[in-house]
Amino acid sequence: MTHRTQLSQAEEHLRRARENLTVAAQLLYAVADIISEHQPEQPIGTMALGLAFSAAGVDVLAQYPRAVRDHALLRALSALVPLADKDVIAQGITGGEYALRLRLAAKAV
Repeated sequence: MTHRTQLSQAEEHLRRARENLTVAAQLLYAVADIISEHQPEQPIGTMALGLAFSAAGVDVLAQYPRAVRDHALLRALSALVPLADKDVIAQGITGGEYALRLRLAAKAV
């Protein structure tokens, strides 16, 4: 079995496990994945966070009806209030650290 096959199997198990989460939690995990895959050692900014949310929204939210999407987005954003504080971003928190915080926040929604 190749490394790529093992990785694909692990990714599939992770995807299936996340299907049982709330839509808001799925969204936060998807945002965290995107942020941690792209320069996790660099400070996160509002533009990068917005782009990650947009991409994750397409991947996660597009499959649900509008009412579900709207509710999930509101729940996800409400979990971000302490994380999206301008002071946190101004402090130069890295994408990797922010992704960890997003994953923690996902457990609460």
